[in-house]
Amino acid sequence: MDTTLPPHSNAGDRISKWGYSFTWTDCHLSREKTESLRQQFDTLGAAALERLQFIRSSLLEDSKAKGISPPSNDLYTILQDYHREDEVLTQLWNETHTVPDWVNWEQLERGQRFFHRYIIANIVGFALQGFVAENSAASGVVEVLARTGSFSTRMLLKRLLETFQWLILVTHDLAAIQPGGEGHVATVRVRLLHSSVRQRILHLCRTKPHYFDIDRYGVPVNTLDSIHSISTFCCNPMWLQLPRFKITPSADEVEDYMALFRYLGYLLGTPTSYFETVEKGKHTMESMVAHELHTTETSRVVAYNFVECVANLPAPFHVSRKFIEAGSRWINGNEICDELDLGKPGFLYYLMFASYCVLVLGLAWLQRMIPMLDEFMIKVGLTSTAL
Repeated sequence: MDTTLPPHSNAGDRISKWGYSFTWTDCHLSREKTESLRQQFDTLGAAALERLQFIRSSLLEDSKAKGISPPSNDLYTILQDYHREDEVLTQLWNETHTVPDWVNWEQLERGQRFFHRYIIANIVGFALQGFVAENSAASGVVEVLARTGSFSTRMLLKRLLETFQWLILVTHDLAAIQPGGEGHVATVRVRLLHSSVRQRILHLCRTKPHYFDIDRYGVPVNTLDSIHSISTFCCNPMWLQLPRFKITPSADEVEDYMALFRYLGYLLGTPTSYFETVEKGKHTMESMVAHELHTTETSRVVAYNFVECVANLPAPFHVSRKFIEAGSRWINGNEICDELDLGKPGFLYYLMFASYCVLVLGLAWLQRMIPMLDEFMIKVGLTSTAL
């Protein structure tokens, strides 16, 4: 069922999509705007990638001629070593190592603490809403990932762990996201990876035009995809995930967390104007919900593989398939889960997930009432994710 917006929506129209309702305003992104963003991409990252590949190729030939060890495959290492010798690399290095005037490090640190304050709910929301609903139903994103093998049953766990590891790195502490920190370096590497994926798919399209439908999905890993990804990380927890646990973040928490991912989006080459304020961020998220979430046959394969992957994790991480399905339906609603062909577990599993939500909510309230407990839980979250 196609529940997308009509080509033209008027301010004041009530929009309902997969269990989320909002009023359309002139501040939301029109269909024309999102379509134009679909054809844009990180041109600086793309140009830098070509320079880095050329440098590595030259180094590889030189190492063969001299009979020495080949150069590193790590593009960030090459960027670090040669950014002073190439104008494009200098531009990328300066951009990613210059802190914008709007960055407030204390605010970003509070945003990191927010993730670990509600880490139990954030991780489950990230998995069940961020992966099942967003990645499965964001048709352009899922088509790119499917063509890179990222959502096969064999590769899905690796992708989940890599994404989770990045999320942990960028929320661990302030030093991690400051220039040269582990989270900062990891984020620049992700930017180069995005450019590499785009380049590879476009090269294949030259010989196989039907390999990827650019007219329909836009340039692979385009600007709209990047905006959508940042929105999923920083906006969805506030309005699509935590409320399903009956947790309502404070206005300050929303602002701090969005500021954190606005900065991370900047490092990734994503336009930051869409997340300048909480209001803009929410409008962006709602525009993504309205325009971008469509299920396809690929979506159903991805959703099935996700459940299959998580349900087959070894102890102590094993979670039953029916519990995952109950959680997915609880957080995402039945409409999208039916379209994704997820199973319908019995009442017992809904009761189990409801009990889990009560536990999460109770802990959240206790943390708000007892500052010492809040500090303890944040430290526990930091310690557990660092292991």
